Amino acid sequence: MGRNKNRRRGGDPAFPRLLGERLCLDYVNTVESPLDSHPREHLLGYPDLVRWGGHVGVLDAAAADQLLQAAAREPDRATVVFGRARALREALTRIFRAIARGNMVEEADLGHLRAEYLAALGPARLAPTAGGYGWAWDVDDESLDRPLWAVARSAVEVLTTGELVRVKECSGAGDCGWLFYDTSKNHSRRWCSMEGCGSRVKMRQQYARAHAQKSRLEMHEP
Repeated sequence: MGRNKNRRRGGDPAFPRLLGERLCLDYVNTVESPLDSHPREHLLGYPDLVRWGGHVGVLDAAAADQLLQAAAREPDRATVVFGRARALREALTRIFRAIARGNMVEEADLGHLRAEYLAALGPARLAPTAGGYGWAWDVDDESLDRPLWAVARSAVEVLTTGELVRVKECSGAGDCGWLFYDTSKNHSRRWCSMEGCGSRVKMRQQYARAHAQKSRLEMHEP
């Protein structure tokens, strides 16, 4: 449990905790309180995208520094890639929120994901793994869209090999909206985190019960 809690914190405390259980959902959750009138945006520019890659472990420090230097040399390209990053996140948000709510997914959003997935496979090669073969990428690749490759792969894996009934939306106290993949055995997880939204909901329920009991007692006082 301790290791799991540490993993959920990620590598950079400035970014949200990793509560989505799948990389693509953690990426969607880079907007905090998305249902609120004032959501908090964590990806404000290309450097933030690279920092997030380090936060979730898809980029090590050397790779992150390499990409930041490449972006500094080609700021226009970095801006274009960052636009793609935000567009991919919006498409994934719509895809997985629709699934969580039992709605149909738009073909345009699936097409957007497919395009980014194919872009990720472009520089990939098949390499031996412990159980056979898998996709691998050169560790010194300076492609500015490198942080998106793992996100696109994760999303396709969830859609093609996951149990979509496990994709859920945290209602919190009516104000959360984060998405997560329910890994509990009986599909019983309700909140993005028990210590966060779960505690807030339970506290409100306890307050409501206490208030109702107090009102009943006052009604029966002579």
